[in-house]
Amino acid sequence: MLEEKVLQTIKKFDMLSFNDRVLIGISGGPDSVTLLNVLLSFKKRYNLSFFIAHLDHMLRGKESDEDVNFVKNLAQELGLPCEVKSYNLTKIARKEHLTLEETARKYRYKFYLETAKKFNTNKIALGHNADDQVETVLMRFLRGSGLEGLMGIPPVRGKIIRPLIECSRAEIEEYCKENKIGYRVDSSNKEVVYFRNKIRLELLPLLSKGYNKNIKDTMLRLRSIISEVSAYLNQETELLFKEVARRESPEMVIIDLKKFTSLPLALKRRIIRKSIEVIKGNLHSISFRHNNEILKLTEYQLGEKEIYLPDNLRAKKIYNKIMIYKKRISKDQTEEIPTPWEYDILIPGETEIKSLGIKVEIIILDSADIKSSLYFTRKKPKGKFLEFIDYNKVKPPLKLRNRRSGDKFYPLKMKGLKKVKDFFIDNKIPKSYRDLIPILVDNEDQIIWIMGMRLDDRVKIKSDTKKALCVKTKIKNAFLQGYF
Repeated sequence: MLEEKVLQTIKKFDMLSFNDRVLIGISGGPDSVTLLNVLLSFKKRYNLSFFIAHLDHMLRGKESDEDVNFVKNLAQELGLPCEVKSYNLTKIARKEHLTLEETARKYRYKFYLETAKKFNTNKIALGHNADDQVETVLMRFLRGSGLEGLMGIPPVRGKIIRPLIECSRAEIEEYCKENKIGYRVDSSNKEVVYFRNKIRLELLPLLSKGYNKNIKDTMLRLRSIISEVSAYLNQETELLFKEVARRESPEMVIIDLKKFTSLPLALKRRIIRKSIEVIKGNLHSISFRHNNEILKLTEYQLGEKEIYLPDNLRAKKIYNKIMIYKKRISKDQTEEIPTPWEYDILIPGETEIKSLGIKVEIIILDSADIKSSLYFTRKKPKGKFLEFIDYNKVKPPLKLRNRRSGDKFYPLKMKGLKKVKDFFIDNKIPKSYRDLIPILVDNEDQIIWIMGMRLDDRVKIKSDTKKALCVKTKIKNAFLQGYF
């Protein structure tokens, strides 16, 4: 019995729970009316509440109007709330530069989610069947999809459930015949102008007749195997992503190439996809070619290199890191910062430089306070730094600036004078970031501290220090945080 088969699918994928409120998408065709009737048979079992939704695509004139009336009458006969909405998909598709199929899918799901919210339903039941699954897998194969695409239509995705996904179209039509259930026939399903219809009406019959009479079962078995493999790889990717990548901000992910390069290629690709999805929210417009470009970028050996991705994304190789981020971060954090820059710093007091995402607080300590204060670690949580400076070895007022040509200083715990340029190179600071690094200097332009990196040896605290400056710094700039 079809009801028993559907019940097993519901249990297998945990589709329904007691007291669920279910919105059922009804087109009027055999799949959706069968879905409605089968779910009604489970009403008492799960104590379900039902609501009906119908979207008029306005594509078939009088036929579309008759579909609307059919669904409205069906809802009225059953005493179920019904929401009907019309979209001129032809006009929308032209305006949004989408295919008619893409437009129909986009606005259909938009309508279902809006209606689910209106009726406060926690499930949306749709009538996709096993034949739809086969057609989808074949379509995606022909379009060059990866494993995720070849998984086909998910039985459950969020609040969307598909109870008929393991039932064939023939079983559904037989169910309607046995139970004398009336339904509408969409005449456009016989038109081979649509890709899916070509698959259904031409390719599948050809494959079944000339190559494999069990092609549908073969495709479903392939989909099942791919789903199992993909689920395992997704699990591995989630674990590895935490080890080799970190999310610096909502719009930037940094991949550690030291850990990334030793991974198998399949997992490298998935780490890249995961990074993009974390930033972008989806993988729309991201193709196999883009993935390949980022992989090539990871192997680039000469300094820095950046590539452009769809939807204002960028991928940048800097030494042993790959940064994937949105373009506007780069603009806000680097391109709009003037070069050179310089700001006066209050002593004592707090100075905030919003354009740089830096806040500096300076406190003056006497000899009695210095010893107890030195118990604090100089490096605080990410983006926060604490340093102590001998007050009598600097000449106020102090300034915060970026590097200048010819800058030199005496790095703490190092011998002799060193060029700031060489210091940055030794510490693998990307060339494009060097003008962002804040440098604290005194009135004679003597370097006191390259913030977050190294104090000048000449201003360090000693046993005979009588007066000190306690400098607390907070750096919000996401680009810089990755290097401190």
